[in-house]
Amino acid sequence: MLPGFSAEMMPKGREKESQAKIKRYMTMMDSMTNEELDSTNPKLMTESRIMRIARGSGRLVHEVMEMLEEYKRLAKICSKMKGLKIPKKGEMSSLSRNMNAQNMSKVLPPQMLKQIGGMGGLQSLMKQMGSAKDMMGMFGGGE
Repeated sequence: MLPGFSAEMMPKGREKESQAKIKRYMTMMDSMTNEELDSTNPKLMTESRIMRIARGSGRLVHEVMEMLEEYKRLAKICSKMKGLKIPKKGEMSSLSRNMNAQNMSKVLPPQMLKQIGGMGGLQSLMKQMGSAKDMMGMFGGGE
């Protein structure tokens, strides 16, 4: 389960269907121009553009609309997270991890928090993210 994806998009036990949905979204995004992909202006996505994206990707108009709605939902969550102070590499002590988990829990929608296992699941996820950054640093990746 990926945090940030709605239960409808990534339901437990239906990973293959979820992967297929993400592939469809990627196909639709391949049919979009760079301007459409980079824009945060919702007025840019006119009916004719949506129809062109649907034709170009071989999908139905309502599927393109569904993808755009999912994008809006995720963008809203990301904009709320901008104010959070996320520690830099090596600064993720258990205390700061718990404080960040508390801040994150205030930003995330309740159903998403429930989906990742509540506060315990969020703390575990943040711990895993800290470990992944440390491992990437060992192999020359990360920051």
